[in-house]
Amino acid sequence: MESYKPRRGIAIYELMFFILVVDIAIYFGVKLFNTYTEISLIKIFAVAFSIYCLFYILQTLSLRYKMNEDGIEINALWGIKKILISYEKIDGYNIQTGPIEGMNLSGVGRTRYNYGRSVVDNVGTSHMFVTSSKKVLYLHTEEISYGISPDNIEAFLQKVKEKGIEEKNFEIKLNRNRDLFKEKSFFIPFILVALIIVYMTLNPFVLYLMDKLPDNMPLYFDATFRPVVQGTGKQFAFRQMTYGALNMIILFCMHYAAYFCAKYDKRSAYKYIYVALLISVVFLIIQIRILHLYL
Repeated sequence: MESYKPRRGIAIYELMFFILVVDIAIYFGVKLFNTYTEISLIKIFAVAFSIYCLFYILQTLSLRYKMNEDGIEINALWGIKKILISYEKIDGYNIQTGPIEGMNLSGVGRTRYNYGRSVVDNVGTSHMFVTSSKKVLYLHTEEISYGISPDNIEAFLQKVKEKGIEEKNFEIKLNRNRDLFKEKSFFIPFILVALIIVYMTLNPFVLYLMDKLPDNMPLYFDATFRPVVQGTGKQFAFRQMTYGALNMIILFCMHYAAYFCAKYDKRSAYKYIYVALLISVVFLIIQIRILHLYL
């Protein structure tokens, strides 16, 4: 088995810079907001974003391209993430130089590096493991292309040619069947989000109609979860219903984004519904906490 290191690029430094900038922006941004709901969402976003960037930093540090008798192996995270592309499935290759032009579907990427899934101009949907766009090798299969950037790309390419793989031009293929609701990985979280929204919207209103809400209920909380604005039970119920309507709008937007993304790659589309699920769970937990303390 022959192992090839990726070409060095700016990915690690730029991702670390992003983490620093976002954390600094959020640190000062929290001081501008003094409501518990907004601050909770901001903190969750900061943690999720930092972990997301750290994942790709570690992937960059551990990334290797390997060639063995069975095919080309893309190995990252010290073997945890491993993709084997059989020589029999590779029906052609393509070389591109310069900035990566296209649209990101998942992962992180800019014109000089790219990780995740993207729609690349003159290539199509590609699973990207590109640390530097100086010279990118795209390996094409019937399902998807793979973008890699070995440091010694000439030696790597020579081995590819020895396997009888020829240089070709690729076409962008679109998925005609975009019925995401037939996929359990999309349908189940979508139903969960819908149920959470219905519950968090109707629950306070039902409690109000049953006269189980106190006459005096908190409407706003500061960062320490201390009430700063009080209102009637009716005002509290309608405010919670407003949060429910907001989550419905988010769910609609995420569904539309997923449907658009599925045109190129279904697997990348699922992440949008999980964003809606995370946000709805945060609002639900806050509502349950309020009701637990004040009922």
